[in-house]
Amino acid sequence: MKRICICLAVVVFVFMWSELTAGNPPKHNKTHHPHNSSNKDSLLHSSLFSDDEVERMKEFFISNASLQEQPKDSNWRPGYRHKCINTVRAALDLLLFGESSIPDSLYSRKPVLNGHYFNNDVNALVHRLKDSGYISGYDSIRFLSMRKGAWTLISKSDPVSRGLQPVTMEKSLWNTLLARVGKTRGFSVFVISLCDGYHAAILTLDHRNPSQLKVYWSDQTHRHPARFYVNEKLQEEPNKYGWEVMHATGIDAVKPGVVRGLDSYALYANKKYWCDCGHENGKDDDCCPGNCFPFIQIWRVQKTRNNPVTTH
Repeated sequence: MKRICICLAVVVFVFMWSELTAGNPPKHNKTHHPHNSSNKDSLLHSSLFSDDEVERMKEFFISNASLQEQPKDSNWRPGYRHKCINTVRAALDLLLFGESSIPDSLYSRKPVLNGHYFNNDVNALVHRLKDSGYISGYDSIRFLSMRKGAWTLISKSDPVSRGLQPVTMEKSLWNTLLARVGKTRGFSVFVISLCDGYHAAILTLDHRNPSQLKVYWSDQTHRHPARFYVNEKLQEEPNKYGWEVMHATGIDAVKPGVVRGLDSYALYANKKYWCDCGHENGKDDDCCPGNCFPFIQIWRVQKTRNNPVTTH
């Protein structure tokens, strides 16, 4: 009988406790919805761009690359090709706002795209863009080298590994882009920093059709011939540069009629412009003009839905 009374008391206690819990004030019994903030954000921003928005960038990149290179002693002179960071600024101006004064000036009408002389670099640019809501994601890729027969991750804080020549990337740049866009369909645009800020460019991922994925590498150099797909046929425009289509895999060198691989080229570029300037007791003349530390950063660009886009 005593055991039965104890069991009944336990049942009554559990029942009363459940009733009390159910009656707690809302602030103590509130259901957490982790996706509410992201759903709200998706109403204000979009990381997918239209054909027309991408086309504006494409026309600018090809037009800019056709100009004569800036004089070595000049940051900007009218009528010359913009340097890499200013090219990226102008392209983003056209992408996000539909127009840009940068092709004919050094400054945008949008303060978020303007830097000062001492902070006009890719890291300062994306910092301003992020603070203003124009960046939706960030990824980075480091490099590996061989040391004493073992793979070693190259680290800038390590005085030994930082001087090692890059051999391979720790992960795929192509797969990093795909992981960032997920199952969405459209055009996604990324700012890429190559060689730890030594060079900046734009990557435009065409993921409208999952069976025909491609990415376009865009900058101010003549290392990227104008080649793109029209009705899924490769088009190459002789003596034009600034908008090069790439696939997941392929060769790293330019060859007529052959599409390069994004990962292959990214590795090639970091190898080509790397030089051993990180070792201890290094001398100034040990560094080559194209010195860079092997490190890639990628930021996904997003637009605000109330952007005043100018139509022509």
